[in-house]
Amino acid sequence: MICAQCGASMDQTDKNTFTGRVIREYLCRGCGYTDWEDDGVALWQALEDLQEKHEATAHEPAANAAPSQPDLPQPAQFPPASPWQRLTGFFRRKE
Repeated sequence: MICAQCGASMDQTDKNTFTGRVIREYLCRGCGYTDWEDDGVALWQALEDLQEKHEATAHEPAANAAPSQPDLPQPAQFPPASPWQRLTGFFRRKE
């Protein structure tokens, strides 16, 4: 940034983003003049706003959304009762 009083180059002395905006403060080493500029929305604030928007829309179910896959009935599976049935179960299932 250029000093408005003497025209020299100013040095950045501080950068604040805690308000959600990027505020930079400058100091002229030649004449001691200080100035600041607002660079817009801080990155963390933009990301937080985007996250809140995403969470708000993610919890709303779509009005006409169909399930991606139909629910198919699952065959009844009964666990083998003994270790012998577990061993021979593979061979008995061949049909």
